[in-house]
Amino acid sequence: MNSSPELDSKDWKILEALQQDARQSLSALGKRIGLSQPAVSERIRKLEDAGVIEGYGVRLNLQKLGYGLQALIRLRARHDEIPAFVTTCAAMPEVLEMFRITGEDCFCLRCAIARPQELERLIDALSRYGAVTTSIVLSKPLDKPVSRVEPELAR
Repeated sequence: MNSSPELDSKDWKILEALQQDARQSLSALGKRIGLSQPAVSERIRKLEDAGVIEGYGVRLNLQKLGYGLQALIRLRARHDEIPAFVTTCAAMPEVLEMFRITGEDCFCLRCAIARPQELERLIDALSRYGAVTTSIVLSKPLDKPVSRVEPELAR
């Protein structure tokens, strides 16, 4: 049984600060939230051990890397093809994220491509697994970190 660890307001402040800048020093982070560097270090270790923090990464500018197009591709896979579809997508560098979803479609993929011709090739390759619906991403007006959701107060 997976249980969620109890997080207090300091833990949430740590998580929010790390999502904004995971490279900041532990002493700077401690000053920011009102804890000593050793206390911050211990809390981060506990969050990592509990699996709340799964890792650290870097955000890349896809435009500057030559990937001028992003697409969301939904696929209604035939169920017997799902394992092969997942394997195929894992081997495609254009596929950045894959979500198994509910509704008429089975999967939603976020893909980055340089040119429309590459998108066409990608769609053709994926369509052998089922019906494909494609949407081009025009912009990303919202990209925010996870923050604590407070339950509504009883009225």
